[in-house]
Amino acid sequence: MRAAIEPLQNREIVNLHRLAQQRAAVGRPVRVGLIGAGKFGSMFLAQVPRMTGIEVMVIADLNPERARVACRTAGWDVARIAKTVFVASGAEACAQPEIEVVVEATGVPAAGIAHARAAIRAKKHIVMVNVEADVLAGPLLAEEAPIRSPMATNRRSSASRSTGRGLAALR
Repeated sequence: MRAAIEPLQNREIVNLHRLAQQRAAVGRPVRVGLIGAGKFGSMFLAQVPRMTGIEVMVIADLNPERARVACRTAGWDVARIAKTVFVASGAEACAQPEIEVVVEATGVPAAGIAHARAAIRAKKHIVMVNVEADVLAGPLLAEEAPIRSPMATNRRSSASRSTGRGLAALR
């Protein structure tokens, strides 16, 4: 038996692609910090050149040179790599004032939880690619986060939400 589909009445339909295009059109791309340039981080990096309205400004990896190599391997041009800041600390990436969204992709539960908490304290939106951290502490992180407007909700977990300023800040 199929589950009933909830009606969309009284709900705002959010199309993040459209919002990112609008931000690009006014010269205000969504400014992202990526933590972890391994397998999942590299898959994200490969998509960035095709994502209108998204600019990765900071990449944190325990080995910043490996992160630069991951960018080259993912097809980034020299100019994009040159304007990206590479750091060895996820906390340092979260503290960057220009970053609006943190993508946590380390795959290490303890690190992912620490980075999510740092992003929450810095009032950043957070995208948890780190499934292990999300499963381990997602509901607790969601309680810690001052959620004002869901940016992306993973119905299986509660941590994949917007934190900080809410979705309106990305418009």
